[in-house]
Amino acid sequence: MMVFLSFFFKTLLISALILLREGYLYPDFKEFVGKSSMLNALLSFLIFWLGLNLLIRFSQFIYRKRKKQGRKYSDNVIIGLKNIYYMLTVMALVAMFFGFFGLHIKELFTALSIVAAAIAIISKELVLDVICGINFSFSRDIAIGDYVQIGDQQGRVVDLNIHKIVLFENDRLINIPNSKAYFSDIANYSQGDMHVCRFQLEIPSRYGVPRDDRKEIIAASARLCPGGERIVDIEVRIEQLRADLQSYSVELRFQDAVKYFSVPRIRSMIFEAVMAPKAEKQ
Repeated sequence: MMVFLSFFFKTLLISALILLREGYLYPDFKEFVGKSSMLNALLSFLIFWLGLNLLIRFSQFIYRKRKKQGRKYSDNVIIGLKNIYYMLTVMALVAMFFGFFGLHIKELFTALSIVAAAIAIISKELVLDVICGINFSFSRDIAIGDYVQIGDQQGRVVDLNIHKIVLFENDRLINIPNSKAYFSDIANYSQGDMHVCRFQLEIPSRYGVPRDDRKEIIAASARLCPGGERIVDIEVRIEQLRADLQSYSVELRFQDAVKYFSVPRIRSMIFEAVMAPKAEKQ
């Protein structure tokens, strides 16, 4: 219901601004706007921006309905439409700025062409990032939530915008410019026979290997388990840290189905490896 009210309100506002600028509501206002280049540019920007916003939002709404997606879900098409919206908004803002000085359409396009050429020469990497970003947005090669490797960096895609791709790995964010990603080798493990195994591991703080070494021991032990040679990546996070107990979240990502892959067995083997020094002390 709120979505339809938003569409209705924006449509009503756009209609009111057009009628106001053309003098249908107040005949004298059209003459006043004609004398003020700043007001004319501002009204034109508002009409364009609201119309663009309405068009993009409506397109996203229809697409989500067809795909049966929730409002918070964003795939590459939604992100691509959003990137186009941001790009056109910036262009409209630049046009409004030049419109403040009373430039006509022909002069405005000439000025924008000069500005675009200057930006392309001064910051060609930025322009290339934008072009590659739009290409990624509508591509099926990579999407938010995928676990990928781009060049020598790997992680889960958490953001895909007009400038960069953001990966999350080992509690840190990795920013990769779109142009660099576009010309790098990309391996998308989520689109193949990629499997993810997650489990919790609780270890008494007083026993086993030192705390600082536990994450490394957990990762190394996982690769020694049956099917460990197929593991692509291991992520170990500390979920809870108490005086008597440490709780770890372990996530294993591996390719192809492993015949003898058993989560209880792997968890047991990792636990024994971490607790091994306890047995040695006894």
